[in-house]
Order: sequence, then structure tokens, then C-alpha cells
Amino acid sequence: MKYRKTAFNFALYAQIVFWVVLFLFLLFSSMGAGARRPLVAASLLLLCHLFNFYPVFAWLTPRYFEKRRYAAFLSGLVLVFLVLTPFRHWVESRFVHRPFLVLRGRSLSGLILFSELSVAGFAFLLRMALDNFASRQRADELEKSHLVAELKFLKSQMNPHFLFNTINNLYALALLGSEKTPEALLRLSELLRYLLYECNHRVPFYKELTAIESYIALLQLRYEEPLDITVDTRVSTTDMPVEPMLLIPLLENAFKHSGIGVTPGAFIRVQLREDRGLLLGHFINSRLDDRDRGEARTSLPGDNHSGIGLQNIRKRLEMIQPYRCEENLVILHTPEVFEVFIKIQGK
Repeated sequence: MKYRKTAFNFALYAQIVFWVVLFLFLLFSSMGAGARRPLVAASLLLLCHLFNFYPVFAWLTPRYFEKRRYAAFLSGLVLVFLVLTPFRHWVESRFVHRPFLVLRGRSLSGLILFSELSVAGFAFLLRMALDNFASRQRADELEKSHLVAELKFLKSQMNPHFLFNTINNLYALALLGSEKTPEALLRLSELLRYLLYECNHRVPFYKELTAIESYIALLQLRYEEPLDITVDTRVSTTDMPVEPMLLIPLLENAFKHSGIGVTPGAFIRVQLREDRGLLLGHFINSRLDDRDRGEARTSLPGDNHSGIGLQNIRKRLEMIQPYRCEENLVILHTPEVFEVFIKIQGK
């Protein structure tokens, strides 16, 4: 209903302008035709057009034509003309004198019929245009609502996935009886607070960066030796609003397949920079060889679910950034390294 209201509010102003212009035209044409009382003649002619316009606009078109009841529509139109035409003849003969019609051999009935058909046609086209506009607006809004619902679903799918993998890290610490387990729980609490209370809408970039740093610190707690993970940030607009939980899954993916903690020389490089309102991310990680891949997976139970991450990110980016979506997430790999380029709208 709100779309029809928007459309008809616009139509109301258009009709007011139309009727004012038409009345002025009728007034001056009546004066030019030598009408005895041009103001009365213009008013009565306008009344005829109103009686013609609104039955077609408000009754015949929406109730019959749009419901494909064409016979009833034509019957109603003929009925309007049968009632209107005698009254229009009376107005023309009583108040308006048109000698030029006689001089040029033209029929008054022909003029009346032409004007009635023109006004009825205008009413019909206007109503069809307004209903089509309202239908398109409603369809666009339904599609938008569907996309919002799907985006929320993808986020809700991402959150348990992230939690699942983080708990795996804590599980590994608990198996080792590590003294770092309480600190890991504290880091997890910080991440969950961010995940549950701040990721329902776009967040400032610095909050996403803080979550990345907390996640890296949580990973480091599992290992005695420092992990070769670097984050190079070149973003001057730290409060730039970005879609949340797009970068951390990429870091998860890099960690799972880099071989850090398993393969000597394994590394992860994260580069984040700002470019004309865009947040550009570049994730590079070493790749596990076939011998180490099995060992890395057994150290993290449930790793077979990691495929959710990249698929989810790609779908979310396609929804929130549909323009040239193939450039939003680019994945390259060689036998030695795996690279992911991500482009996030920051406005």
C-alpha cells in the first residue's frame, strides 16, 4: 500500500496541474469561440471531462481491465459515453457557439467523441502507468527484503563457523594443559562480544582490525615459538564503515592452509590499504605440502568445514557489492603460495 500511496501522491499533483491547465485552455477557447458565458461554459466542459476521466481512472481500469475482464471494461466505457454525450451536446449547444465547425463542414458529434476518447485514453494510460510503477516498486522492495534476509542468514552461518574454529583452538590448548587457556578464554570473550553485539551492521574499520589482532593473539597462544604472521595496515580513515566479518574468515583460511606451527618457514602476510573509499585486502600464505597436510588437519578437529568461509564471503560480496562482483574477491595460487585479494566498499 505504501508504494501505491507514493505513486498516487505524485499523481495527485500531476492531476491538479493537468486540470488547472485544461480549465484555462477551455476558458480561453470558449472565449475565442464566442461563447455567451465563457466561465460557465468552461466550468461545464471541465465537469464533463471530470465525469469521463475518473470513472475510467478509479473504477473501470483497476476493477475490470487489470483483472482481465475486458468485456465489462468496454461495457462500462460505453455506458459512460452514453450518459456523458447527451449532456456534452447540451452544454455545447446552450453555452458554446462554434461557427467554424459549420463553415469547415465538421461535425460537433465528431469533436465530442474525439475529446471523450482522448480524456478516457489519458485516464487509462495514467492509471496503468501508476499501477505499473507501484508494482515495480513493490517487487524491488520484496527483492531487497529477500536479499537482506539472505545476507542475515549468511552472517548467522558465518558466526557459528567462526566460533567453531575458535573453540578448536581452545580445545588444542586444553589438551596440552596449557597455562595460557585462561588468557585464551579472555581473548575469545572479546571476540564473541564483537561478534554478537557489533556485527549486526557495518562497523568502523578499526574495530575489525582490533578483532583481527585479537584473533592472531588467540592463535599465538597455542604455540611457544612466535608465528610468522604480519599485518601491514595503511588505512588513514580508521573509522571507515565496512561490512564486518569478511577479513577474519580470510585470516582463518590462511592459517588453516599455511602450515604455520607445522611446516618450518610457513608464513601469513596481510596487507590492508585504503584507496578512494575502498578497503583493499591482500592475504598471502604459504601452502602445506602433501606430507604435512594430514598432520595439520588432525590437530584441528572438524577442519573439513573450512570451505564455508570463502563461499560465504563471495556470496555476501555479491549481495552488498553487485557491481563488477567478479573483482571483489580474487583467488590466486601456486604450489608455494595462496593469495586472496578482497575489495570492500568503505562508504
